[in-house]
Amino acid sequence: MGKKNEYRSLRHRNVSTKFRPLTKPKTTLVRSSANVKVVVRVRPPNDRERTENNRVVVKVVDEQLLIFDPKINTQSFFYHGVEQKGRNLLRKANKDLQFMFDRVFGFDCTNEEVFENTTKNLISSLMDGYNCSVFAYGATGAGKTHTVIGHSDNPGITYLTMAELFKAKQALHTERNFELGISYIEVYNELVLDLLNPGASLQLRDDGRYGVMVAGIKVHKIENPQELFTLLAQGNSNRTQHSTDANAESSRSHAVFQVYIQMEFKATREVRSAKLSMIDLAGSERGSVTGYGGARFAEGANINKSLLALGNCINSLAYGQKYVPYRDSKLTRLLKDSLGGNCQTVMVANVSPSSLSYDDTYNTLKYATRAKKIKSQVKKNVVNVELHAGEYGKIVEELKKELEKVKAQLREKVDEKKVDPKLSMQLSKVIEGRKKLLDWMYNVECSENMVMLRRQLKEDADARLSGLFTDTSKKEEAHRRLGNTVGRFYRQEGTLKNELTDIKIAKIDLENKTVELAKKHPEIGQMIELENERLFKTESQYQASVDLMQKKCSLLEEELKSRASLLEKTCKMMQSCYLQLRGHGFATDLLCQEYQSLVDHLQGRKHITWDSLVDSGLSSTISITSNEGEVISVLRKFNNENLNFLNNTYVMDSPKPKVKVCAEELMAK
Repeated sequence: MGKKNEYRSLRHRNVSTKFRPLTKPKTTLVRSSANVKVVVRVRPPNDRERTENNRVVVKVVDEQLLIFDPKINTQSFFYHGVEQKGRNLLRKANKDLQFMFDRVFGFDCTNEEVFENTTKNLISSLMDGYNCSVFAYGATGAGKTHTVIGHSDNPGITYLTMAELFKAKQALHTERNFELGISYIEVYNELVLDLLNPGASLQLRDDGRYGVMVAGIKVHKIENPQELFTLLAQGNSNRTQHSTDANAESSRSHAVFQVYIQMEFKATREVRSAKLSMIDLAGSERGSVTGYGGARFAEGANINKSLLALGNCINSLAYGQKYVPYRDSKLTRLLKDSLGGNCQTVMVANVSPSSLSYDDTYNTLKYATRAKKIKSQVKKNVVNVELHAGEYGKIVEELKKELEKVKAQLREKVDEKKVDPKLSMQLSKVIEGRKKLLDWMYNVECSENMVMLRRQLKEDADARLSGLFTDTSKKEEAHRRLGNTVGRFYRQEGTLKNELTDIKIAKIDLENKTVELAKKHPEIGQMIELENERLFKTESQYQASVDLMQKKCSLLEEELKSRASLLEKTCKMMQSCYLQLRGHGFATDLLCQEYQSLVDHLQGRKHITWDSLVDSGLSSTISITSNEGEVISVLRKFNNENLNFLNNTYVMDSPKPKVKVCAEELMAK
């Protein structure tokens, strides 16, 4: 798009057309020659190619190697026991050509994978002040627009790159001031059009200092990703697209989306400028393939003309020729700095695997191979800003203000040696009490989730026992036993919920005491603030763990419900088979014993030890992390032994007196 626009100031208006930098850009830190990075993406066969069962002419071997027109393994012909080496003269010999690239993407790759291996690494270069360019090359219907633009469900590398750009901007906003602007143009029938401001065609101008410029182009200033994506969608809607036999939505123009970045370092006032170009080329095509004449045929002729000029430029650059025919088309003039100038360039060659596109695929792979030989001198775009003497005075004043602010913060820092030891001890007890309350609350919440899950498992076990019992009295006894267990779990849930409420009340009481201490003794205000931050972080971690546990319990519950349904059907079938065998006298004593053992196992008569696993609902004897006796004993110790924490020995059938955690007694101690 020309370098003039990329150094402009976007400070005073959102859209402007005229600008020049205050000083001539000074390029420093020249890198060594860098080759154009070339990747190839092979799209999957489309519906037409699958229906016609066309031969696949591209074979992806690994991430860097593909074979074009691979050999077909045919059965050898033997005559009198001797293999005949003659070939079928009616069939064209396979080329079986190997091509190596920086990366090869197969049928199953996504736009996200292409982004990770192509444009994501360019963001750091942009932040360093290097120009970057990405363009998609290939025949009509090869998947260029899908790769670059994509759609709402599967965004292309342009959207993903812009999102990554704003992430980098947000990470560096404390040390740099950013100004971003974008432009979006298309080259249609050798006319340059502004997609964001539709109107008359624009002219290209050569400038000795800034290179090729688009006269009258409007650069839009953007502040957030939403503005950028809105403008990008607006430009895409204005692109020239028509349906052809080769592609239902064929791009009939070359689209160039450019982002101009200007960064000012707050400390040194150094200014860096960079430009990112995302280019979606129209596909090369043949009139017989597209199936159109008239206007569509003229469009195809202009597309092929510009792509031929691009191919000639690639050939000249690849073989190191002094003269490169950039002026043969407007497309090559726009891409002059992207191909052989001060720019890091990535070429995404899109190809079709079908034999229908045999020649187009072969030509694309040849041009991509030649593009690998192109070298460019990449330099940082650093603007040498000559500051007036008054500007240095302003910088000094800003630094003085910042220094005074830091000194004031240091003076406010509390010297713990000057704090009254009794006050410090009192504060420590309060903070320690709050910490242990958090630990206790986390433990009780985890126990509550476990009890709820185990109660649900017992209910599921009770529901499926009816399918196995042959004796009504035994069935009723089993239901009664499991019903008692479920009832005990409900009581435990209620107890844990009540105690959790008491803990939260005590926690609020201690927090209020902390606030009162801060008001009475301002000298420990900063200490209290730091401790509050630590406690908040601990509470957030605990809450995240509890939320994760609840999600896991929900997933496990759904999975167990599915298995319980299957097990219930199995039990009914087993009962039917068992009754038939016993009725006909074919049930052996061993079979009857095993069946009864299974029934006893399912109703929970056998004790099962679950090592670090959730109870399956089959065992009637379980161990839980927290229960009624534990909560009562801990509450008693909390009040009488200065916040000694949870005991690990629990008693299931203990009384349930209501004990209140009293923060007043804690503070008195």
